[in-house]
Order: sequence, then structure tokens, then C-alpha cells
Amino acid sequence: MLIVWICRNCGRRMASVEASQNSPRVSALTAQAEDDIIEIDSSGNMTIYLLCEDCLETIGPEEESGVIFLRGPEIH
Repeated sequence: MLIVWICRNCGRRMASVEASQNSPRVSALTAQAEDDIIEIDSSGNMTIYLLCEDCLETIGPEEESGVIFLRGPEIH
């Protein structure tokens, strides 16, 4: 499956990675993330909508949930 991180504000593709659908990391990701930021298509590929650093700086953390991302997504 393909996992893609896209900025929900500007649409910029921030990262992507191939992963096994049975991977514990995929299960952890879907368990921790809210349903409104994850889309899974009919092929099983996952799109995660977050704010990129540029949009986060433009919008400002007070308009976001209070969570500040220090760096992009990482999958080991």
C-alpha cells in the first residue's frame, strides 16, 4: 500500500512511503490518527491530510489544535 501525506491547506505532497498493510506501524498510525485526516481508497492506499510547515506558519498555531509539528512524518 502507498501512504501519502498531503497538506490539507495548499495540497502540497509532503511525503510518501510504501508499506505493508499488515505492518504494525500502519496499524499504530490508523489507531492514533483521527478519522477526519485519513482517507483510504478502494485499492487500500492511504492519504493523510495535515498542515505543511509553510501553511502552519501562515495560519499560525492558535488557529490549529495547539499541536506544533517539529518535523515531517517518519516511518522507520
